[in-house]
Amino acid sequence: MLGVLGSVAAASLLVAAGAVTQAQAIPGPGPVVGAGDVDAHPGAVRALVTFTKRPAHPWNSRLAWDAWKQRVDGSWRHVAHDEWRAGSGFPGGSTTDPCAKGRGWLPDGTYSLRQYDDYAGTLIHGRAFRLSDRRCGDGTLREELFIHTESAAGNRQCADGPGDQICRWEYPKVNDYTSHGCIKVSPHDVLALVRAYQQFFEPGVVYPRARVHLLVR
Repeated sequence: MLGVLGSVAAASLLVAAGAVTQAQAIPGPGPVVGAGDVDAHPGAVRALVTFTKRPAHPWNSRLAWDAWKQRVDGSWRHVAHDEWRAGSGFPGGSTTDPCAKGRGWLPDGTYSLRQYDDYAGTLIHGRAFRLSDRRCGDGTLREELFIHTESAAGNRQCADGPGDQICRWEYPKVNDYTSHGCIKVSPHDVLALVRAYQQFFEPGVVYPRARVHLLVR
């Protein structure tokens, strides 16, 4: 199963880069992609973050990390995979509407990433990934999108108190997997994603999507 998932994810990277057509992106037997590529760069890395929506359970969706390294013959070896629970969308009738600004989950498609070790936003602090803007099906521009958790500055958890606090992860007492359109994960899981990402990429850099991107589906 993991091999099939790896093939699909690797193909999506090439589609984003314009390297193959939609038909060529369908996985089949043999190497994942690029066997016999005369322009191979052995040791080169491509990676993919995938958010897989679960319409029946928007706050129990999945966020996955996959990475590949290129071999001498141009084929790609799957070198890393992990996945975590994630949520997106705000409770109510617009949770799964990708065009509902500030309430619905993200539109399907690809996004570029900028990783932060300690994002200093108004509502978002700590480890986070800023995503590129994207228009949904009716043309609405979705902005201010992140992969993030709930924490205080410096990746600290603030003191417990009454009600829902944006500086503290309180699940399961509070469903902190809800969001205003971002992808939400626990502090433990965003740390795991950041560590996986930083094995190959630097914080603060927006890399070409051919190297690394988020796929929402």
